Amino acid sequence: MAVLVLLGIFIFPMTQLLLRLMRRPASLPKGHPMNALAMQVAFVLPLSLPLVFAAAAYRQNWFYPAFMIALGAHYLPFMFLYGMWQFGVLAAFLIGAGLLIGLYLPSIFSLGGWLTALALLFFAFVGRRAALSENQET
Repeated sequence: MAVLVLLGIFIFPMTQLLLRLMRRPASLPKGHPMNALAMQVAFVLPLSLPLVFAAAAYRQNWFYPAFMIALGAHYLPFMFLYGMWQFGVLAAFLIGAGLLIGLYLPSIFSLGGWLTALALLFFAFVGRRAALSENQET
């Protein structure tokens, strides 16, 4: 649990580094109307972690399902921020799967972690394809 949280701190800086290495824009242009939303969205997940920790303190096996729900909620505004409906599908999957695992399969501790990893890996390809096809259209 601690490793997930500690390594999660580096997701944003690593994404910024990767985008710069790929010579892609690493932020929205100055004055973009969504800049304020981007800043607010950045704090949703870290500020949700106390709730995840409270759920895990009550029942340790709720750690990953609670994290899935918090992460899914974090991705909901990405639909508007990036104009990609695919983030809504990802968010719905994470929230729904987190609820189902927490309610019906809480005895399998790592199921939520593995399912989230697979969903994010799959979405990386889906999101990249959507972004590339949008770039080709413009």
